[in-house]
Amino acid sequence: MLKRFTINQLLFVSHLMLVLVLIVGMSASRYQSEWESRVNYANERAERTLTPLVRDFSAAVAGRNYANLMMPSQNEALFNIGELLFLDIQGKSDYSENSVSVRYSREHMTVWRTDVTQDEINDVSARKNTLMAALDNPENQDKVRNRKLNFVLNKTVDDLNALQKSTRLSLSFTPRWPRSSHSEKAFQLHQEDEVLIVQLPLINKNGGHVWAVFDASNLFTLKQQIFITLAIEAFVALCVSLLLIIGVTHWLVAPLSRLAKRIDHDIEHLDISDLEELRRNDEIGVLARGLHTLTLKAQTQMKILRHQSDTDALTGLAGRHSYTEHADAFFQATRAENKLFGIVVCDIDHFKAFNDTFGHGRGDVVIKSTANAILGALRQDDLCFRIGGEEFVALLQIENASALETVAERMRSSVEDLAIPHAAESAVVTLSIGALLITPSASAMSFSDAFDEADSLLYRAKRSGRNQIAIGTLQDQKPPPRKESSDRQTTEIMD
Repeated sequence: MLKRFTINQLLFVSHLMLVLVLIVGMSASRYQSEWESRVNYANERAERTLTPLVRDFSAAVAGRNYANLMMPSQNEALFNIGELLFLDIQGKSDYSENSVSVRYSREHMTVWRTDVTQDEINDVSARKNTLMAALDNPENQDKVRNRKLNFVLNKTVDDLNALQKSTRLSLSFTPRWPRSSHSEKAFQLHQEDEVLIVQLPLINKNGGHVWAVFDASNLFTLKQQIFITLAIEAFVALCVSLLLIIGVTHWLVAPLSRLAKRIDHDIEHLDISDLEELRRNDEIGVLARGLHTLTLKAQTQMKILRHQSDTDALTGLAGRHSYTEHADAFFQATRAENKLFGIVVCDIDHFKAFNDTFGHGRGDVVIKSTANAILGALRQDDLCFRIGGEEFVALLQIENASALETVAERMRSSVEDLAIPHAAESAVVTLSIGALLITPSASAMSFSDAFDEADSLLYRAKRSGRNQIAIGTLQDQKPPPRKESSDRQTTEIMD
């Protein structure tokens, strides 16, 4: 079937299909990336809005202080959050173990309790009747006492009205937004209702949560704008591409064979700068120069992609791929220069417990903060990698064991000084470190052996209580014996 087409027709069809695939693929990728970025920003903005209030909510829940939760200033603060549609606070008092349940609805512009019992209403009503009876008592002629009784009566009436209002609202108002307690995300976006649902934990002793619903209609309007903008860009790109394809396919293709011979190479090493077609003034010259430009752009993009693949997206440190490519080379270069080599292996203590307690979103923040602290503790020429979930490796050309210990201690103390709260016994997030100094005399030592030994030191530090450093030095000609994997497995279970 292809034999029925001329070369020009084949070029046109093939280039058109290629352009369509590229435009559709890149447009879809950009659309997804832009939308996810907008959604994440909306969630971060909502969490930043709620975070200052969470502290006040937690303190009020801890003391079961409904007055602070329902006071006018608190209601005004919630109303001033323009996009907040609904707020549900659930928790337990730190002192009485009693539940606390309060809601806010922008529709009603008020805060009310959802845990009011009939016994509470009856008690307050009885207190009101007792105060009214005391005021109506003809034997009561004390004006000061009457003023006090009137003040208490008015407050009791207000309390009774608040309880009755809360009861009415609890019976008449049911949140219309879906609520899932098993969501893996810290937030949920519902297209049907155009709302963003965010849940944050309370920070009091007995815990609880704040469940908030934000108006996301603007976000979905922006989604439509993104789609329209990308569709227009794709259409323009397609039109431009069609014009270029038509122009190219109308000219002679004989010189293409020369180009074909040159481009049949790896794109990274392709160089056609010496081709005479580049200096032609006709369409073949344009094609050759266009190919040359595309080659340079592709090589640039591949460099960028290689850099991105070498970099850990969360922390900005060099990632596992970069570690695999450069760690052994750095080790060998250090040995070739007859210098001391230091390897520092560390990971975050009780990180699984942190994730289980505070969630993976907070866990990512801890990993990023820890990475910044570690990087700040290292010297300019040191290499630092994130090779696992919470595990980091630093490679150093070091002067002596004392210098290695100084760097390792700086890393440990920098993380501890962050004072990030942790549910573990240590109270804050800490780091355990295994540091190994390798002298030039240990010529039989491979980098894999060095890492295994440093890793073993790390787990020695963990077994010794965590938040500390285990340092070793290798000077002999023989590599250290291989460690059994059971120590590592046992410590991983401990984490």
